[in-house]
Amino acid sequence: MMANNLESTINKIGHEISQVLKEQEINKLLGVLANDGVYAMWVYVRSKKDIDENKLMEKIKPIFSYVKEMESDGFQKYFEELSKDINNLLFFREILEKVLIYARYHAKAMGDSGTDSTS
Repeated sequence: MMANNLESTINKIGHEISQVLKEQEINKLLGVLANDGVYAMWVYVRSKKDIDENKLMEKIKPIFSYVKEMESDGFQKYFEELSKDINNLLFFREILEKVLIYARYHAKAMGDSGTDSTS
């Protein structure tokens, strides 16, 4: 059930991610994505015990088909294949970054700063 409009899909996924991750976690994902790339962000997600990798990746999955169809081999194979085409990789990174930025704004709007400070 892929939306015809990429922008509406990005907005929807951003909102869904804000429902499962705190703003602080979203910021960390954005940092890893910006500094180290798509594959590094995925590995980072896999390494975090407090992030449900499958839940997050299922939320992100609808953007995969805008770049490259995902085979049944799973996320590891998808990211390996994605990295073989620089144009697809950069497009995916741009979409993913926008999704996470929208997620951060949604989390901020919901008042979820992800911190315990009262300032």
